[in-house]
Amino acid sequence: MNLNHGKISSLGYIFEKVAYFSDCNGINKKYFKQLMNLKCLIIDCLKIQKHPSHFSLNEALEISNKLKPKKTVLTNLHYDLDYNFLLNNLPRNVKPAYDGLQINI
Repeated sequence: MNLNHGKISSLGYIFEKVAYFSDCNGINKKYFKQLMNLKCLIIDCLKIQKHPSHFSLNEALEISNKLKPKKTVLTNLHYDLDYNFLLNNLPRNVKPAYDGLQINI
């Protein structure tokens, strides 16, 4: 699936009910129906601040709220997004990714 990545596009992948969207800052609304109620949404979340080619924390959470996956994993985190802060302050179904993370579906 083509995703917005600033002035260029990137590819997102859907495997059954799991979506992997890294290096992006936009998803065409025409895909939303197909993406509703995923088992897992893995989505780009570079920074707290808005970025020209990556989702911010608020943007990633907004997409998660719209699509209503059972689980959301935030990936591509910049060093200024503190893992423990995110872990303790995100909604229960949203978790920050880390190197070596394995997801049971």
